[in-house]
Amino acid sequence: MNNFIRRAFDKIEKLSSNEIRTLVRYQASENELLGAVLQKIDLGVVVTNGQGRVLTCNDEVKHLLPISRQLTEGTSIKYVLADQDVARFMLAALERITDDEVLEEEFHFQRGEFVRTLIIQASSFTSGLDPVFHQDNGKRALFIVQDISEEKRREARLHRSESLASLTTVAAGVAHEIKNPLASIGIHLQLLRKAFQRRTSLTLEDATRYLDVIDEEIERLNGIVVDFLFAVRPMDVHLRLENVNSVVEDVLNFVSYELSEHGITITRNLEEFLPKLRIDENLLKQALLNIIKNAMNAMEINGGRLIVSTKLSGNNVVLSIADTGNGMDETTMAKIFEPYFTTKDSGSGLGLTMVFKVIKEHQGEISVSSKKGEGTTFTVTLPVPTSERLALEAAHSS
Repeated sequence: MNNFIRRAFDKIEKLSSNEIRTLVRYQASENELLGAVLQKIDLGVVVTNGQGRVLTCNDEVKHLLPISRQLTEGTSIKYVLADQDVARFMLAALERITDDEVLEEEFHFQRGEFVRTLIIQASSFTSGLDPVFHQDNGKRALFIVQDISEEKRREARLHRSESLASLTTVAAGVAHEIKNPLASIGIHLQLLRKAFQRRTSLTLEDATRYLDVIDEEIERLNGIVVDFLFAVRPMDVHLRLENVNSVVEDVLNFVSYELSEHGITITRNLEEFLPKLRIDENLLKQALLNIIKNAMNAMEINGGRLIVSTKLSGNNVVLSIADTGNGMDETTMAKIFEPYFTTKDSGSGLGLTMVFKVIKEHQGEISVSSKKGEGTTFTVTLPVPTSERLALEAAHSS
């Protein structure tokens, strides 16, 4: 209710019948304007009271939301939503959401050959309407529903393009890697052939020095193929709700002796009472081990300190692994996640590529900051599931 209408209602006993009719016509015009705007936007909008009874909605939301009955003013969303996941989210939001926050979740529906993706945002506000007209506490919930199916399909196409570009990079790396062992095999086969030509026959001892090199290069080629398959195959990921601090502690306990042998001390800054995350424990441990191994190599000569931290930041848990090693220049930092890029003589160049893939499979992000001669920090950001966010909010409010 705007200030003009509020002031008019405060003086309604003093208004004439003509003034009241003008006031009603003005309010009706305002309502029609609001209704026209709601119908024109390409977002679904539902406003409910604190109990989930619909106060207003537009036609778009009726096409977007999976409903089993007619969605109209006065109906309860509890009885019209046909999808259990959507109903769970919206009803939970009604109970737990506060005026200063927005809850958001994605939902996927199969429609023939296509997957339809909706994103629902829930927020709340307190109405200033007089409780004489609305017999409740004035709490209102606003649900905005958006169809992001096309956006998701564009993202999928972009991901496929990026995957193809990455595969091209990996293939180029493989081509480069296999040239040396193939050349070595070819050279030693020629030497073996010439030895036969000189002697017509060779003892096993004479031939062994050539055959051993050929065996080694074949093993090397096999390793290159295995690494290539790892780089291009989708990961078999099994996500479960786990305590990320427990995973970090397991990894640190596993490497603590080796780090100590290299003169490296561990500093743990793990925030207590973090929400559980949907993670694949084994894959995340492998990723953390790879990062720590890189840190250990950077501090191999003079030792140093490994600082591992976790904290809750908004709707994410941030995990950082910092070292006081050699650091990297900007050129190296820009390439460290690329397949077959390595600064080590014996490295495969796929360790940090694996780390990048694992974090992406967890819907997370990874970044690196470094300064030559001062050290490097890897920062991993992992999303907190909506169920855990709601549980955490409920615990804080109780």
